[in-house]
This record gives sequence, structure tokens and C-alpha cells, in this order.
Amino acid sequence: MRQILMNSRGAMVVRMPRPAVERGCVLVRVHYSLVSVGTETAPLKEPLAPTPTDATVVEKGAAYAAVATHYAKAAWRDPQKAARRLVSLARQQLTELRPAPAARPVHVVDAGQLQWTREAAVSLEQHGGRLVIVTDDSSGQYQAMSQSIPLTPDQTPVVRVVGTVQQGAVSIGLLNDARDRWLGSHVFDVGPIDDLLTFDPAGATAVTVVVSTAGGGRSRLTLDTIEVSTTPSSVGGLPASELDQQGWNIGYSVSGEVVAVGDGVSDLVAGDLVACAGAGQANHAEFVSVKRNLVCRLPRGCPMTAAASATIGAIAMQGVRRAAPQLGELVAVIGLGLIGQITAQLLRNAGGRVIGLDLDGGRVDRAKRLGLEAGASDPDAYKTLVRDITRGVGADRTIITAATRSDAVVNLAMEVTRAKGVVVIVGDVGLKIQRPTFYRKEIDLLMSTSYGPGRYDSTYEEQGHDYPISYVRWTLNRNMQSYLHLVSEGRVNIDALVDRVIAAEEAPAVYKELARDEGTPPLGVLIRYPEDTRELPEPADATRIVLRGAKPPRPDVVNCALVGAGAFGIGMIAPQLKRRKDRFSLMGVVSRHGTSGSNFARENQIPVLTTELRDVLDDPSFHLVVIATRHDEHAAQAVQSIRAGKHVFVEKPLAITWTELESVVAAYRSVEHPPILMVGFNRRFSPAIAELRRAIGGRRAPLVISYRLNGGYIPLDHWVQGPQGGGRNIGEACHMYDVFRSLAGAPVRAINAAAIDPDGLPYLRTDNFSATLQYEEGSVATLTYTALGPKAGLAKERIEVFSDGDAFVIDDFKKLTRASDGAVLWQSSEADKGHADEFNRLADAIAGNGPPPIPFDEIVETTAVALHVEDLIHYRYDEAGE
Repeated sequence: MRQILMNSRGAMVVRMPRPAVERGCVLVRVHYSLVSVGTETAPLKEPLAPTPTDATVVEKGAAYAAVATHYAKAAWRDPQKAARRLVSLARQQLTELRPAPAARPVHVVDAGQLQWTREAAVSLEQHGGRLVIVTDDSSGQYQAMSQSIPLTPDQTPVVRVVGTVQQGAVSIGLLNDARDRWLGSHVFDVGPIDDLLTFDPAGATAVTVVVSTAGGGRSRLTLDTIEVSTTPSSVGGLPASELDQQGWNIGYSVSGEVVAVGDGVSDLVAGDLVACAGAGQANHAEFVSVKRNLVCRLPRGCPMTAAASATIGAIAMQGVRRAAPQLGELVAVIGLGLIGQITAQLLRNAGGRVIGLDLDGGRVDRAKRLGLEAGASDPDAYKTLVRDITRGVGADRTIITAATRSDAVVNLAMEVTRAKGVVVIVGDVGLKIQRPTFYRKEIDLLMSTSYGPGRYDSTYEEQGHDYPISYVRWTLNRNMQSYLHLVSEGRVNIDALVDRVIAAEEAPAVYKELARDEGTPPLGVLIRYPEDTRELPEPADATRIVLRGAKPPRPDVVNCALVGAGAFGIGMIAPQLKRRKDRFSLMGVVSRHGTSGSNFARENQIPVLTTELRDVLDDPSFHLVVIATRHDEHAAQAVQSIRAGKHVFVEKPLAITWTELESVVAAYRSVEHPPILMVGFNRRFSPAIAELRRAIGGRRAPLVISYRLNGGYIPLDHWVQGPQGGGRNIGEACHMYDVFRSLAGAPVRAINAAAIDPDGLPYLRTDNFSATLQYEEGSVATLTYTALGPKAGLAKERIEVFSDGDAFVIDDFKKLTRASDGAVLWQSSEADKGHADEFNRLADAIAGNGPPPIPFDEIVETTAVALHVEDLIHYRYDEAGE
């Protein structure tokens, strides 16, 4: 399918897999989506603090930092979006700001078809046809550069790279013909290289291959082969490489037709016409998957074009509801953009008189044609207008729908509103209010939050729990319904506010045009999604696509699929796989939410991108499924993978209920030759625990183990604490129970546990408890898990093990000390919790060079211990009272 993404260089139409049909969601084939012109084009405009063309690198960097800060603040309600924007800005702008290499004597080396010039490299040599480069310790500096390589029109360069990074990390990429802009680059860390680099020439008539440093520190690189060839720039309507098509979602208001519904949705069916809301869900895309409470069925007579404005209409309607105008009252509307125009029409429908202000006189005139009683385009004239019409009293209510960082707007609202009146803030404006007028008039200042009650409430949006109508008459969904009924009855004229309708393919050029701020910007812009007529390798509604330009599969390694492209999967598990690229090759990403998984796959040259696990399980080229989704999905995905014959690594916990655990055991036992099932209990593989096991290896007596975990507070509404996470005993304390099992070397015999009584305070039993386990060989282990401790001043984890007249202490997995003589048995400057050795052992086991890293029965036992502790701290017992 087609989706429009944005990055600091502009908008792009990207090929994506169709979203999955999740529980509680509605899958919609989009007909129209509405562009929020100001918000969506902001990243494409000039820096907020423009710098002169002759500014220094430092001055330009400061300007870009100001822009990045602005975007971060603007996206405070969506931190992930802010982070993605900042990463994109950094990549684009900082590479452009990279200083030119210092002048030095020319040193040229021939290697294969290329001639290399040493730039900042310490040495550049050729040995037996191999190019050996030792870099300096700069950050991001050019180290070696090839000659300029001419390109023919409609051809894309392809660079074949084979070699080894012996030390550090390097970046290999292409510069354009003027050598002042990167076409693209890839980073390679220690290990073998066997890659194809394909970058869009972006109109360049020649390219230059450049090796640069990728971070501080000296690096050493040997290139066995580095060859440049070309391929047609477009085949079947697709570029030679889709890897640089990275960005963030845009759009939050669409209309379309229901294609399918997920479990739990019973009031909508395929074929229904609907409007959808929600940033990150109702995107500018050919298909969207949206939570049920953000989807509204269209009333009869409501055209699709108008329905695409339902989100904007709901925002305007919520602002009017917050103002609560009475029949015949006079309401001032400041800001006559799209939301302001709709607000004025809604107020007219409510029997109000409306006076509008916008600095664009054309917008004032348009609002007058649609029923605005009076308006002005100058703030002073507006104050006079309100004074005269209200005979000096002032507006009964004022609704601010403008968007500006200036505080002048809110203070103007205070001036034009009568004493005891109401001011409602809908737009994003400065809030440094001058107290005298506000105080003297005793004005009620109200905030209107987006589409209405339910917005930003995860129980409403994510879990689908509606508010009873007798208690909350107007939820965000009911606001959408009400707005669309007004549209269908012709009482709100949205067609008069839509200035342009464009096809999805036109979006990049149109966004660029809108960002230039030339002339009067359009109020409403609709994007339509006609049928894609290109001859594509996968159909438009495919849930799996293979990205062009990605790395080819390798027959000599374990091909993996990462299921879940969240922070832990991308930030922790993927780097571990990459460090063992001699054994693992990440060839697929399964992510229901396309952009995060798409960006990760494209950045790492991963060919298969899909939204459905089944697409990977049915592919015999995949050997290992790495599950890093939320906890409530682990068991079902592990069961599917086991039955498909795939090896499984599942991040802890394996299961969060007894039923889930039983299903995993049943699936594993049902397979005649079960694959390896590994759970991410990494701490037992840490150097500290490994050295401790060696130290107590000859023990004669049982162990006494004390494990204290200062977990830190997590809010009660965090997903880890809810149904998706299962709580911190099940979700994290399972690590500790696995450590106990690995040290005791015997099964559990008895379990006792007790938790705090929160007594109405914002704490949970599941992250403030103590559990004591007794093992068959006599050892006793106690875990004290608390979220009541400080974030600073006390390490997170401390383990004390008493054995045969001695004791051993592990401090936060940085140091292991023997108490009797103070000897440090192991130490590191950084915590090492065993992730590296965990994956090393998994690779060996899959290759047949060793047993599974953790026996299946121990995995089941550890999970059962966590579930039993959960029952104890919640006083859940079986019929026998046990």
C-alpha cells in the first residue's frame, strides 16, 4: 500500500505493508484524508532562527538545534514522534554540516576499479588487491575518498562492499557530483562485511565513494572488494532502492470503507463507510487500522470528501461544548483557519452571534459568506468592532482557534470578553496572561482538549471502554457523530472550505509548495487514494513486502525475524544479533504499526517487512523468530512459532497467566522434534553470575541467597502494570527466579510470598513484595522487590550469596566481591547482564554445537514460580486452600 511519510527533506510516498487487523480495531480502505496544513508543513520550513548564508558551522548548528527543540515541544503528547523527528533532523542536517577535510599532500592508492585518495586517515595502503584503512579518532570525518564516478541518466549506483572491520566502526557512502551532499551511507562495526549499497542519485551526474569514521575512536578496515556498478533507477514503478524512504507518520483524519474488523468489534462490518481519527492511526495511507472508539459510521447523505474532516470537526465541536454558549449570546472566535471556520458555523447552528478575527482578510470574507456576523483582520479594529456590537459590554464567550507562540492572542481574548465571561483555548497559543484584565473581569479560562472526552485516555482509546452516555454525554466519538450529522443535513458547509483535492502521488510536490509560504495558503487540502496501477511485486493490500535494495539472504547463517519493533526489540535485542552477524542475519521485521518497523528495516537493509507473524512462519527461509512484543502476546506468538517448527527466542516473560503457560507446554510437547525455545532470562549468563557459580562450584552446604531489587516507581497507568504487561512480578521478577534456579541447580520445593498493603496509596502489590523460595537440595533464596526506593543513591540490584562460611556480593552486575578477604573476582565499568553470552549460546545451540541455553523444564518452572508468587500476593488460592 501507499503511505505518505515526512522527514526534514520533505514528504514522500512510501510502499508499506497493509496494517494487521488487531483486536478492537477496524481496518479501513481510505478514500480521502485531510491535510493539517500548518502542522504538517512545519518541519519543511526554514529554521525558526534563520542564519546568514555565511554563518559558521557552529551558528548553523545552533539554529538547527532551535528547530529540533521546537519540534520536540510541539510533539510533547507523542514523545516517540518527537524522537523520530529529532533523529531525522540530526541525520540530515549534521551530515550537511560535516566540515571539509583539512588540506594535506595527495596520496592516491589504486584498488580494483577505484583510485583512492587519503583524506584524514592515518594510513591508506593496498596489499594484494586489498585496501587497508586506519582512520584517525575524529567523529564523522572523511577518511578516504574515491575518484568521481560518472553516472548515465536514469541509472542508480550500486556499491558492492566485501571486507572486514577489525576495530571501531566506519561509514561507507556516496557523495553527489559536487561532493557537498550525502546520497546515503551505511555504518559497519567490528566484523565481516558483505553488502550491496544502493542510493538514489537525486539528480547527481557523478558519485564519489567515501569512507568516514562513525563515532569517536580509531578504526581499522580491510576492503577485499569495493566495486561500483549501476542499475535502472526505476523498475515496475519502484526505485532501485527503497531503503532511504524513512520518516514519521502524518495525518489524523480520514474517511473510507471498512475492509475488516478485529475481535471484539461487533457493530461495524465490511462495507460500512466510516470516518476515522487519531494521530498515528488515521494516517495519510491507503489502508489504516484504527481503534474502534476512534471510528464513526457515516450518516446517510454524508459525502466521503466532507467526512474526511470529522477529526477537525470534532475538535471544533469540543471547543464549542467547552464554551457552552447560550441561545442568542455573542461569541468571539479568534483565528479563522479550518477549525475556526467550522467553529463559527457550529456556533451559528447553536443560535449564537459570531464575530471573527483573522490576520488574513480573505479568511474573514470567506467566514462572512458562511454566516459570520462580522469580522476584522486587524486586532485593534477587532476590539473596536466587538465594543461597538456589544455596546461596550464585550463578548459573552471567546474561543481561541489560532495557532501562534505569541501571548498576544490570549491577552486580546481577555480584553474582548465581558466580565464573568468565558475564554476557551482550542489552538496552540502562548499562555503568559496579563493578570490585571483577567483578574478584574474574573474570567473563566478553559482548555479544550482535542476531540473530546476519551482523548489520551488509554482505557477509552486503546482498550475500547466507552463512557456511559448518562455520565459523559459527549465523548470524542459522539462528537464525531454529531458533527457528521450536521454535515449530512447541510448545516455545516465543509465543501466551501476545501481548496484543493490531490492524488496521493502528488503529495511530495504539494507539500513542498505549501512549505514555501507563497501567497495565501489553502484552508482545506484533501488527499485521495485512487487505485494503484503500477505492476508491483506484491498487491496493494499485501501484509508482506520485500524492500528493494535490501541485503540478500545468506545461506550460512541463522536467518531471523524480529517480531515487535519497539524500544527493547530495536534497542537491545537487534544490536545483540548484529554483534553476532557471523551467526545471525536479521532478515525480517514483523510490526503491526508500520512506520517504526519500516524505518528500522530500511535503515538496517532488512528485506522482509510484514505486519502479520504468519507471513514469516510460512516462509521456510526463516529459522529463528525473535519475539519482542508486549507481554500479553508472548505466549500465543511462541505457540504459533513452535507449531510452525521455528526456533524461538521470546523476551521475558514467557506467559502472564496459567492458561498461557499451559498452552506453551502443550504446543512444545505436541511436536515430535521440538525446536529450541529460549526465554530472555539473560542474568544467569552474566559474567558476575558465571564467576559466582565457579566460586561456589565445590560447595558442601545449601545456599542462602538474598536478592534486593530497587526497581523504581512506574505509574499505575503504564502498560507494564496493566493487562498487557501483567505487572512487575511476572514481567521482571522472573529474571530473579531464574537466577535462583541457576545457582541452586535444583527444582523449587516451596514458595512463600507477601506484599505491602497499599491502603489506597498509588503503589501496587506486584512491585512491592518479598518472595522466599526453598529448593530440593536445601537452598533458600529471598527476593525483595520494591518500587519505594530512590532513583539515585542506591543501585538497582544487589545479590548476596552465603556459602560454606563465606559470602559473595554482586553489585548491580558491575562487580563480584568475596566477603572473607575482599577479593574482587570480577569487575566492569558498565553493568553486564549477560545479553551477549545469552545469544552466543543460542547460536551454538541452533547450530547443534551445544544444548539449549536453558532447559525447557527450567523455563517452565521459572514462569510457574512467578505465577504462583502472583497468586500468593493477591491471596488467590485453589479449592484446597493451597
